[in-house]
Amino acid sequence: MNPYETCPEYETASFQLRLVRVSDAEDLLVCYSDPAVAKRVNADNCTSDFHYTKLEQMTDCIEFWLREYEEQRYVRFSVISKNTGRAVGTLEIFGGEAGVLRIDLADEYEKDYYIEELLKLTVSKLIFDFNAVNLKIKVSNTPSRVNVLERLGFVPSESLEPGTGYYERVKQDFFDGSKGLAYCGLACCVCSENASCAGCRNEGCANKEWCKPFVCCKKKGLSGCWECREFPCDYGMFKKPRVREFAGLIAEYGEDEFIRALEKGESEGILYHYKKELVGDYDLLGEDGELLLCRRLKNLLESGR
Repeated sequence: MNPYETCPEYETASFQLRLVRVSDAEDLLVCYSDPAVAKRVNADNCTSDFHYTKLEQMTDCIEFWLREYEEQRYVRFSVISKNTGRAVGTLEIFGGEAGVLRIDLADEYEKDYYIEELLKLTVSKLIFDFNAVNLKIKVSNTPSRVNVLERLGFVPSESLEPGTGYYERVKQDFFDGSKGLAYCGLACCVCSENASCAGCRNEGCANKEWCKPFVCCKKKGLSGCWECREFPCDYGMFKKPRVREFAGLIAEYGEDEFIRALEKGESEGILYHYKKELVGDYDLLGEDGELLLCRRLKNLLESGR
């Protein structure tokens, strides 16, 4: 998909996102005329500080954004509140290796849960649609967003000069097909936690003797829990949506295809583990309880058939 041929539209629980329109000027002026918003705006490498007090200024800015879109430089989306039907801010994404994300919201929407909605959308869809695997966002002017960003795999940027106030998602490079999959269905092949571990089914885990899936599958002669008639059993690990989903996908598509899809996902910017965490993108839940990135993983599996 080329987002510059047909601009995609997106939806979260609270918002709809579409390409900004000149008709949004009056709504967006409410946002960009607010001094509190002006302090949060990232105007790095821009021709304006985005603090406007006149409708004409806001209109000129939108027309500039649309020209930039026509020249395929970036997309500036209007963020439309589902409650009011009005534009309450904008989201800009500049794709590629030097990708940048900007989120400007009216003061009443500068809340953790709204920021998290938009960042989950970014992680589950925008980074793929815009090939923004090493996406950066400025936080020095929005320090209240740091906790949400860190929960979604953003870390202080090392690719930009230290002190510039940016966080980024860094593409991982942990894939090792020889490590394969764990008996439970977890993906040793993209695990970042123990570089010296050979993988569960290669008996690399030091704690294997008390691991029920390891012991049970070895006893039954199974390649993994997905082959068991009793799956999912009452073992606590299978209460985790990601583990159940992975095992189901392995059963449906086979181990080799599943591992290839994980490798492709890592190359596209999916983070299996966040830094110093045992959770990552594949654990992110949507409003309907669906695992957002497992949907992407299934698409990769389907495309490989």
